[in-house]
Amino acid sequence: MINKTKLGNLCEYDVVFCDSMKALKQAYKDGLSDSAVVKTSSPSMLWEKKANIQHVEKRWSVEEKKRFLRTVKELSENIFDESLGVNGIGRDAAIVATKSAVTFQRLLYKAACLDENDFLDSRLFIRVGDKDSSVSNSLNSPWDVLLLKNKNFSIVGYQIDADEYNIFNEQKLSKWSRYKLAGMEALFFRLVMKIMPLLPDRLFRRKLLIYRENELIIDIASSLILKGVKVEEFKYPHINNKNIPKIDYSELYSVILPIMQKRVRQWVVKPAEEVVMSLFKEHIKKKMETFDQFTHHLKKSIVVDKNIKTSLMTSAPGNLYGQALSYVCNLRSIPLIAVSHGVTTEISKWHDSVSILFENSVSDAVFYYNRKGSQSQSKSHFDKACHHVVGASSRHIRMKSTSSPSSVLQPIVYISTNLYQGNIGHFISSNTDYGKAIFEKKIVTKVLGKLPHKVLYKTYPVDNHRYTDLDPVLSDVLNTKNLDLFTEKIDMRYLISNYRILVTTCATSTLGWAVMSRKPVIFINQRETGPLAVDAYASLSKGLFVFDNADDDFHIKLKDFLSKPVDEIEYLWRNKEVFRKKMIVDYFSAYEGGAGARAAKIIVKEYLS
Repeated sequence: MINKTKLGNLCEYDVVFCDSMKALKQAYKDGLSDSAVVKTSSPSMLWEKKANIQHVEKRWSVEEKKRFLRTVKELSENIFDESLGVNGIGRDAAIVATKSAVTFQRLLYKAACLDENDFLDSRLFIRVGDKDSSVSNSLNSPWDVLLLKNKNFSIVGYQIDADEYNIFNEQKLSKWSRYKLAGMEALFFRLVMKIMPLLPDRLFRRKLLIYRENELIIDIASSLILKGVKVEEFKYPHINNKNIPKIDYSELYSVILPIMQKRVRQWVVKPAEEVVMSLFKEHIKKKMETFDQFTHHLKKSIVVDKNIKTSLMTSAPGNLYGQALSYVCNLRSIPLIAVSHGVTTEISKWHDSVSILFENSVSDAVFYYNRKGSQSQSKSHFDKACHHVVGASSRHIRMKSTSSPSSVLQPIVYISTNLYQGNIGHFISSNTDYGKAIFEKKIVTKVLGKLPHKVLYKTYPVDNHRYTDLDPVLSDVLNTKNLDLFTEKIDMRYLISNYRILVTTCATSTLGWAVMSRKPVIFINQRETGPLAVDAYASLSKGLFVFDNADDDFHIKLKDFLSKPVDEIEYLWRNKEVFRKKMIVDYFSAYEGGAGARAAKIIVKEYLS
């Protein structure tokens, strides 16, 4: 159900901005002319190719967006270096300023979609949700702040129930399903973590605090517990802005702003320059203030006991809170240890554009699954960590032993990694969201839908929705006889055991779970979205079945291969075994097990002694 939150005389507007078909239909009922030009990024709204609905990102060709993407790396390095040269600015503050500049590129990208007339002529923005809601802000392009100085600009808002755009069903796995994959390490970890808070610190000489866990952290913590280390969850303190000392960053801003202004002038029309720079000033000021808030409260909550050696371990510390942890841990002489999220940076061609967000820019030490991961991140301009290669988590290793008998397995699953950028995604694609949708549609209609096999289409489980309308690709899936649509919010790792052939795309951590199952993996290399790095492409082509979308007759070749009998595909897969073993060691797991114990030994020796 849609409820109006603000309404003007809509018939007066000839050009509107809108990313929600549901909201647009309500605006038509409220008087908006059917002939009004609608500018949008929404694949669903662009799908029917109506003459009055125009792609607001039409200026972004693949090559143009690629140029935008590739220059973010140089921007981040320049801002970091200049920030470090400012008197009184330490490394942590310089990293925060740099991250602020990188995350601001989302807004700059949107600003570059506007033309001069948008800043002068009558324009209407149809937005959804409450203005102060973080969820609705992620669903709306920032036209309200970019065009605010246009005297002929107006906003109308509609409230849309979340259930109307959330097609994913919350489905809980049984405890047996979870622990079958998680193993005894996880069960032991959960049980002991309930007891640990009851045990006084004086019984221990070493302590590990865990801020944000992942599979490998659980393995490491379990091994450390067996070595007599007290392991506790670190709960971040309540954050507020009361009594926070004001820090003068004016000199820092004076160095950064000219660098950003030069970039802004490269991408936006002249009327947009002033407003974009004003928004950047607000953005970086807010980020620096938030960092100061975090550090202020963390200083109070992280207390050092001289009688117990302490380290803090976390996954994904690349955000502002992780940076604040790094700063305070350094003040308290507490090593901050990060654990790699999975396999991504070592296989991805474009992730280095956001290398400022890597674990090694924040942490004193990072544990990697493989040597290629360590090597790829060591090239980062922001590297400050000691690198340790320990192998993949026990859950990854266990993937190869969780399959059911082949007689009961279903033939093929397509593991979709189609995640739209919207207003919150990082720049790792040179395609627009509409371009991504078209690519995915062709996979469905030209390949999967033409196979003689039954295929499960496994959607990517989205937590933060980019659009309110149903992904138009899913309509094609639903209308294809041999395809079944899976929309439950269950991670693919728990479903892999049910299928014989795994098909996926994009260089993300999802690929690691598929590869470690040892089942036949068909990987689609998208040159525009999450492509493989050159050396990874060479290795994975030998160990997996890799199809490149830039090849002639790409869809036909992929369809013909997947149309083979499943037994034949599995036979061809076994012929790649020798190459695959080396590929796994290089790019997925340097060892066949024991990562937790291996990392625990290093931690006790180097970070808890």
